[in-house]
Amino acid sequence: MFLEACMKTVGEVMASDVVWVSPSARVKTAVILMKGHNIGALPVVEANNEVAGIVTYHDVLGQPADTAIADIMARDFRAVRTDTPVSEAAELMTEARTGCLMVLDGRNLKGIVSHGDILPELGKTYDPLTGLPWSDQFREWAIDALKRGQEISVIFFDLNKYGQFNKQHGHVVGDTVLKEVAEVLRTSIDPERSFACRYGGDEFVVVSLRDADDAVALAETIKQGISRISIPDVPISVSTSYGIFGGRRTNERRDIHFAATIDDLVTRASKNCTLAKPEPRDELVRKPAEPAPAARPSAPSAVPGPVTPRLKIDTISFASSGAEANVTVKLLAGEQEFSRQSSGYLIDGGNALRLVAEATAGAASKALAEEHGIVVDEVFLQTGGAGEQIVTVTAAFISPRYTTRCAGSAFIRRGDQFRAAAAAVLAAVNRQMETAPRREEEEQPA
Repeated sequence: MFLEACMKTVGEVMASDVVWVSPSARVKTAVILMKGHNIGALPVVEANNEVAGIVTYHDVLGQPADTAIADIMARDFRAVRTDTPVSEAAELMTEARTGCLMVLDGRNLKGIVSHGDILPELGKTYDPLTGLPWSDQFREWAIDALKRGQEISVIFFDLNKYGQFNKQHGHVVGDTVLKEVAEVLRTSIDPERSFACRYGGDEFVVVSLRDADDAVALAETIKQGISRISIPDVPISVSTSYGIFGGRRTNERRDIHFAATIDDLVTRASKNCTLAKPEPRDELVRKPAEPAPAARPSAPSAVPGPVTPRLKIDTISFASSGAEANVTVKLLAGEQEFSRQSSGYLIDGGNALRLVAEATAGAASKALAEEHGIVVDEVFLQTGGAGEQIVTVTAAFISPRYTTRCAGSAFIRRGDQFRAAAAAVLAAVNRQMETAPRREEEEQPA
């Protein structure tokens, strides 16, 4: 449906320069071609360019060198069209247990597509662990609904105490929990009315055409489904909190910036989710009204550390000489400072916003633990329906275990495009950074 519409097709990723053999060719010719091109199968093509079958390395093994390909080829084969979405091609490969598919126009050979051709595209769209789409696809689905004049509800899910699974039972169990949660989401929603994605870490988001009341019912169904997840030999129960925003408007939205509207809905749903979190009673620290009497020494109890402060913009400096520019962005997290410089060429006066975004991402990356980082993908300067200017940044939040695509937007205020670009980066990644490991304080760069 929507995912297939926004995903690349086989025709965009296939190899069109295909090695093939004719039905009258001999086994020795097929072997030479397979070895020479390091491939395991060859299309068998007639003189009129129609595909007659396929011959694999397994087919030719043990056959006399002069045997005709027509005598050993498989006439029953799987194929796709050039307009087939890569997701559908991937499913077909899995069903057929093959690493490649022929691409046909009728019976005529147009190309061949392999796992290697489609995996990069699938990685941009799907989380390989859970099989759910990334958040950029959720945003596109939601924006598409708003453009049609439909009202949407956003449901933000955050698993409760998910870190216990990784710490007490290992990351394999933690990954199993995420996959089970994803399956609950898949089986609970109607794909014609709702769209589910993995937002990042242990967070999931559903956007739905349901109104607010129906969205609550859907959220409760998903919450109950998650509570029924049982992992063998793991006594910890799986639970989630959720927050909802939207779904109450009865008139069409006017003069809106769609991306900024989605960001606002997600932010508000996320905040409502945080408010719905169960109170961590075992972590409360209360100051006694008066000194307590001395007691026997006991094992020290764990006291939670301070909440990790969000990154904020401190200064942005920009200097240019001719076509070359240097940008330095300094961020603050509490009393800690993180800065990064980015340099590049200004093409026709452009690229400045991207340099600011990259410097901001680099500074934010310095706050993260090793093997974690932020990479800017795209930077857009857009004009809203009321004439306001908005900077939108899409980025990849990278960790050793997964990569999360995220996006953020910021209005340009008082003409300061640079600050808006930096703010858009932080809007995109601050949520992920709340749960990501930070560098030890003594290791953090100035």
